[in-house]
Amino acid sequence: MQDVDISQINGRVLRIFLAVFDNVSVSKAAHQLDISQSTVSHSIEKLRVILGDSLFIQAGRGIIPSAHAELMAPKVRGLLAEMEALVDMGDYNPHTDTEPFSIAANGSTLAHEVSRIRDAIWQQVPDKTVIFRELGSRTNVETVLDNASTNIAITVRPAKYPLSLNHTPLSSSKMVVFYDASVSEPVHTVSDYCNARHAALDFGGSGKSELALSLEDRGLKRRISCMVPNVWLLAEMVRGSDMIATLPSQLGQSAFSGLQSCPIPLPQADLHFDLVWHRRYDNSARLKWLRGVICDAIKSSD
Repeated sequence: MQDVDISQINGRVLRIFLAVFDNVSVSKAAHQLDISQSTVSHSIEKLRVILGDSLFIQAGRGIIPSAHAELMAPKVRGLLAEMEALVDMGDYNPHTDTEPFSIAANGSTLAHEVSRIRDAIWQQVPDKTVIFRELGSRTNVETVLDNASTNIAITVRPAKYPLSLNHTPLSSSKMVVFYDASVSEPVHTVSDYCNARHAALDFGGSGKSELALSLEDRGLKRRISCMVPNVWLLAEMVRGSDMIATLPSQLGQSAFSGLQSCPIPLPQADLHFDLVWHRRYDNSARLKWLRGVICDAIKSSD
């Protein structure tokens, strides 16, 4: 391994590297960080010399990260997060904080809640940039929080959280069956439910949903005819068809507005949503403030 003088690498250079990596653009990185393009270019060139790698390669009119940069990015995120955690333990003033808040959630499922969170943050800090990232499968939560690509996450409560994560209850919801009343009838029996054609979400994860596990425990199985990656598309699959979809009841206020719903014809526990963060931020004044705003926003809507 070549000798590298890491004393020349500081947090500012690493933050610039990450901005270029995320935006795949020097100009966009400069705009995001509110610095000149020449400062960005100079910092990247400095890092190239230190590490002995091009980091970014010209591709047509744009750039793409090198293999080395791809390996570096998650490590740099984690390192910057650890550095921030060292100093983020005192008083916090959201009005002087120039960094955006990033929140991972399944925005389509939680559309109503996400809007309330945005409004609650803007009520206190009107000019604050809020970034909502799609979480996808709940199994992704440890990865997005560990690599610091997001500050905090909202997810369906799993059976057990990894030791690296902490959480607090946020909300709960009844699961209901959505259907198009112009095409089909509500399901009344377990047999009706299992024999119906189901449309379901597929976030790309390998784990089974709480509903699937609950049905398996009873020796039951539903007939899935269609799977899609978000609830807006799922609603369109149900609309005008004889398919049904089993989802949190609050979706009747957003994607499934105009469709009808009925209870699931078998005992079913409520679906619980938690606010989740990495334990390295347990004492973060910034994250405590954000957690408080989010919890207050959701509780006020109950």
